[in-house]
Amino acid sequence: MDTTLKTRFQSEQTTVVLMVNDKSDCNMNCTHCFLSYEGTRPPEEVVELVDRFRTNCRVIVAGSETLTNLGYLEAYRRAGQKYILTNGLLLHQKPELFGLLRDYGIEEIQLSLHFGIQEDLHSVPERIVRDVIQKAKAEGFRVQVAVTITPENYRDVEEMCSQVRRMEVDRIRFIKYLKFGSAREEDRSTLTDLERETFFDLVDVARREYDKAELTIQIAGNFGPREGTKGEELARCNQYCPAGEKLFVVAPNGQVYGCPYLMEYPIGELTEDFRFQITENLCDGARNRCLTDIV
Repeated sequence: MDTTLKTRFQSEQTTVVLMVNDKSDCNMNCTHCFLSYEGTRPPEEVVELVDRFRTNCRVIVAGSETLTNLGYLEAYRRAGQKYILTNGLLLHQKPELFGLLRDYGIEEIQLSLHFGIQEDLHSVPERIVRDVIQKAKAEGFRVQVAVTITPENYRDVEEMCSQVRRMEVDRIRFIKYLKFGSAREEDRSTLTDLERETFFDLVDVARREYDKAELTIQIAGNFGPREGTKGEELARCNQYCPAGEKLFVVAPNGQVYGCPYLMEYPIGELTEDFRFQITENLCDGARNRCLTDIV
């Protein structure tokens, strides 16, 4: 067996994702939001956690919408994090924030644009997202666009890539729609296995059309490995994904999760001396089924 993938995450530095605020702190109420944890951690506590972990770990700061409290920007700077994920609404309302982000070391703006279903998901209106992309590029930032993939839009990969390329977006990242958090109440389906494989094929076509220097096309890990690949074989023996081994997500209440996409299934907690006390085996050990069977 080719062990390239097997050893990939085992040799990587541990990543700690600090979720700093929940949906109640967000300035939008997107119906597809898969965040199900509750609580908010004050900016000064987040900075302390970053300082604790950054010596031995890669630290990522995230949340529902971290720009609702600009005090979190110091945590980004301390973590050396060069990007920020935002829905873009505050950047549209207060374009002076672009300069502030640059002062704190941010070089890339990551936004969501859900082609064909943006309004259905109650996300920031598409015209606003496009305006923020234009302003971000004019200000010299790199831009990533994240797209939620559902049965309604999975066939539109080529058109999505074409549109973001015309907007001079640097990277498009596809994320599989999940029935977690707010999405549990929605009458919307996730991709079937056949739709997922068709989607993979369409991405392959798009990748042949665009050079990476022109447009980087990424697929989020929550799609799972492709059928018949080495990744699928490695997933069966729990050697494909770093979740719960080299990747840990900490909610504001101290609960620890193995993956940002599985935040309804805690695996432990953060102790008072800043250690991970892991008490549950992620997905009962059958990690190859973590997203395939649950959603």
